[in-house]
Amino acid sequence: MRQHLLALGIGLTTGFGGGLLSLGGGTLAIPLMLALLRLDAFQARGTALALALFSAGTGVVVYFQGHQIDWWAVLWIALPSALLAPRIAKATERFRGAGLVRIFGICLILGAGALFLKESITEASLVPAGLQIPFLVFIGVLEGLVAGSVGVSGGPIIAPLLVLGLGMPQQLAQGCSLAARIPAVMTSLAENQSHHHVCWQLVPALAGGAIVGASLGGMLALRLHESHLRALFALLILLLGLRYLVKGSSAAAATR
Repeated sequence: MRQHLLALGIGLTTGFGGGLLSLGGGTLAIPLMLALLRLDAFQARGTALALALFSAGTGVVVYFQGHQIDWWAVLWIALPSALLAPRIAKATERFRGAGLVRIFGICLILGAGALFLKESITEASLVPAGLQIPFLVFIGVLEGLVAGSVGVSGGPIIAPLLVLGLGMPQQLAQGCSLAARIPAVMTSLAENQSHHHVCWQLVPALAGGAIVGASLGGMLALRLHESHLRALFALLILLLGLRYLVKGSSAAAATR
């Protein structure tokens, strides 16, 4: 009972983060599962992917109702990420990935810095119109690499790239990020399930909390001023980037 109550709390926290800031899934859930549920790294990765289906799916419904999803952009991101994510997950089954974790942390820190400077960028879109589809495919490749290896969704990377590269408002970028990650989450989940890394007994409690949390977080995000939401998003991914950078460095030192 205690473990299921903890799972409910993790789902609620993760869902709220996913709805409010397009974060959640592995970004918030994996550290909580490791610390509170005592899952191993692979179980946390697989179970977080199952949770992400509910948190992201609920967030998509809320953002869709708020007219904050560009399905054309979602398509070009989702296709490469869905194809790549399970292959990366399989390839990294025995790879600890300390170096990749550090790279992910650095990317988050750089993305946060760029978002803080967004107001000083005069161009609505940094990517020319003729290169926007290749740019979206590139984002999809990054999403697949991150989802398959580190076990977290690419939300902390997708949203900043859409804001900075295409000039999307923060709410629209977050809606697209939530929708685009679902195919990659599904294919990665199937790969993790084939290795028995998903703790399905925890999923009902996680999912219940995620649905409630994502609904509340998404509705709040749609009501915040775009610049305030972007600043909050940037601050959180800065803190997450620092955490992943320290985590990767510690893991690398421990293997020497």
